[in-house]
Amino acid sequence: MATYHDYAWIQQYLNTSLSLGYCAALIPGSTPAQVLSAVGADENTPSEAIGIAELSEAMSDLTEQPETAGAGQVVALAAVGDDSTLLMQLNGGSFTITEDLMGPLLSDREVASHYLSVNADSQFIWWSNGTRVAEFELFGSGPVVGDDRVVDLILDVGGIGIDDDAHGYPGEHAVEGAFALAEQITGVAVFPSLFEAGHFTVAVVPEGGQSPPAVLPPKPSTQTSPSSWSEVARRYKAAERVPLHGFMSKDRPRGGRPSARLEFWFKPRTCIRLSDEQGALFLQNRQKQKWFRNEGVLERRTGGYSLDIHIEQLLQIHRTWPDTRFADLLPPDTTGQEVAVDGRPAWEFEMPPDWAGRDSTVAFDAETGVPLRWETRTGTHEISALETDIDVGDDFFTGP
Repeated sequence: MATYHDYAWIQQYLNTSLSLGYCAALIPGSTPAQVLSAVGADENTPSEAIGIAELSEAMSDLTEQPETAGAGQVVALAAVGDDSTLLMQLNGGSFTITEDLMGPLLSDREVASHYLSVNADSQFIWWSNGTRVAEFELFGSGPVVGDDRVVDLILDVGGIGIDDDAHGYPGEHAVEGAFALAEQITGVAVFPSLFEAGHFTVAVVPEGGQSPPAVLPPKPSTQTSPSSWSEVARRYKAAERVPLHGFMSKDRPRGGRPSARLEFWFKPRTCIRLSDEQGALFLQNRQKQKWFRNEGVLERRTGGYSLDIHIEQLLQIHRTWPDTRFADLLPPDTTGQEVAVDGRPAWEFEMPPDWAGRDSTVAFDAETGVPLRWETRTGTHEISALETDIDVGDDFFTGP
């Protein structure tokens, strides 16, 4: 019998992948492909994420693609066991607790859905053969509505609002308890390996549950200049999914810290390898596990290290303006200045002030959209000897 103790491993994700809220549903007797078909997901949009560490970025990436932006709800699905599915949304979203959206998945089975917002609003729903038989708030601040059997199950699994083992406050293990309760209801268990390295399919479910006519990704318009912001921003978003290798330098103003230069390998969305003249300095794999060289030895670290160069600052430069969609940072017809960076043609733009109020210029590779140079008053990041579409395995980004 599953209890919240069996899902103690969820705790490590509450301050990372699940920190901005989530919704989840266990759907027995249906594979991810069958679930996608049932809800009318767009067959042209799916992408992949490995482990929950990649999932948030994969969902955001699909949300911001020009061909899918505003087209519906982005959901993630992973196979659980031989014929069941975990359906999730991260960083907002309430798909799994919305009856109209979940309707095609509810007949002839037990389904358990739970939800937690960034503001700690929460809900758990038990669906039985298409009917909502019980629901309650995860943290126990409201009554259980519906089938009294769920009260006994809550007591069995613990953690949800009435947990005698809580050391801080009632319900401090509510998320672990929700996963355990979902297992009790559906008979489907979720294991740590799924969050660590499971394969998630990310897709758009159109509004109304019907897929739009098949469309190809938009091609550059013959009437649109390749130097216009709209085209450069489009190429930049596409480049986020391209493996890269090269050298990155960071030059600082005179009198500041010494300049730095590192060789890098980058594999979307989270794989990073940095090397200096002494060899491998830093590794990060798809699960966002990190290794840092200390006294000549790579050690698994969660903190306590210092890097002169953080390549995400340049390669994922859209994060510098967290409150604005990247394509909307400049008017679409803004024309970039023609420049060259390490011999590669590029289009350079004067960018709006970032979150810290800093002005900057960014030069994007004319062919790929990769940011090649970012210049601010605090220094300049620049890429040289860039190679794209490199072929490296995931093990290359994992330490000893």
